[in-house]
Amino acid sequence: MTGRRKSGVETGGARRGGLGRRGFLRAAGAGAAATALAGCLGRGGGGGSGPIKIGGVFLLSGIAEALGSASQAGARLGVSAVNEAGGIMDRDVEIVFRDHNNGDAVSQITSLVQEEQVHALIGLTSSGVTLSSASAIRDLGVPFTLTDIGTPWITEHDTETYGSFFEDDNGKAAGIPNLFRTNANTTVNTYAMAKFAVEELDVTRVANIGPDYAYGSQTWDYFKAFGDALGGDFEYVESVFPKLGASDMTPQINQVKSANPDLVFTSFWAGDAVTFVQQATAQGLFDQVDDVFDTLGADPTVFEALGSSMPEGYHYSSWYWHSAYDNKANEEFVKAYKEANDGSIPSFTGPSTYSSIWLYKRAMENAESTKPEDVIAEMEGMEYDGPRGKWKIDPDSHQATAPTIIGETSTKDDVPYDGVGLKPVQSVSLDKKTAQDLLKGTGLPPGL
Repeated sequence: MTGRRKSGVETGGARRGGLGRRGFLRAAGAGAAATALAGCLGRGGGGGSGPIKIGGVFLLSGIAEALGSASQAGARLGVSAVNEAGGIMDRDVEIVFRDHNNGDAVSQITSLVQEEQVHALIGLTSSGVTLSSASAIRDLGVPFTLTDIGTPWITEHDTETYGSFFEDDNGKAAGIPNLFRTNANTTVNTYAMAKFAVEELDVTRVANIGPDYAYGSQTWDYFKAFGDALGGDFEYVESVFPKLGASDMTPQINQVKSANPDLVFTSFWAGDAVTFVQQATAQGLFDQVDDVFDTLGADPTVFEALGSSMPEGYHYSSWYWHSAYDNKANEEFVKAYKEANDGSIPSFTGPSTYSSIWLYKRAMENAESTKPEDVIAEMEGMEYDGPRGKWKIDPDSHQATAPTIIGETSTKDDVPYDGVGLKPVQSVSLDKKTAQDLLKGTGLPPGL
């Protein structure tokens, strides 16, 4: 195994829906999957003993360390809650974390499966890393739940319409049988923002600035597609992509300013979101335009780092915001998260990592087994009622029907730091049929 490695072992409501299961061995490739499963089967079965081990692979250093650590905190809380509820099949749950910084996600995932003998996996923190790791995840065979990933391609299985990502240079369908996702994907995020722009804003000239990798380019493509399909009279005047983790974005910010947009669409997150806002504010971009959108900028780690440099009155989106959901499950989740994390509020990945542990508990207990094929079958179509309300895992795509949020930056929100929160906040959902109709002719898969 190569690359830097961080590891740690810690101990710390869903029901099964109808199944739409493809044959796991057939879809994964009988030879590769059977080889991978041979090692997994020795750990599985309801009659086993010892802890249930889950591997968590996130960016825990570098530009996205704050986000990866927040995801880690959500997973830890999930493990703790599950153990308090009797563990899984009366066995304690342990979680082993690894850092996929330095681009070594495949080696970390492989090590967790082959050396740590984990029964299931959660992660990751990069769309590009996820797409490049998908073949290895498929061949290892262990159930893997994405908790932090935007790209719709990874939960799109329709290779006939969109081409296979693994076989065609232009293919966009990269769904694999043992992979699931608990957060809303880019399709839902960009639909929410395009809908808001069309219905609520009087803007015409739109520019883009985002990170130079899969997530940045895909979010811009989806936003334009939805904006046009929803009847937005938009002129797309500029699009620039600073390098991921760039320390100086002022050349690109000034390029966007020179295009004289009314609305600026961005897809920065974690440290990049902080850098962008600080430098865009200094360059006067926020003062020049009517609004600045961000797909995943609405996160307390970002807003706290920005402090007073984050202006009010701009619309930021994310997968979750603590005050968006008025239900008992969310109230209890936020309270428990604060108690476990020195008063901090959950990040936008908090509920998606937290819920992933509960999904594994229900799937393994329903199956009375930890065998990968049994767990996968139980997760397909599974319903969940938690902090973000009720949603389910689509039996075909393995994508959660979880919503996304969009809100206005405001100092009037109740946050435990000096800086803005979001107020008011809308929760937005999108169904597969509507997405397909709106994206028709664009070649963009919904992944829903």
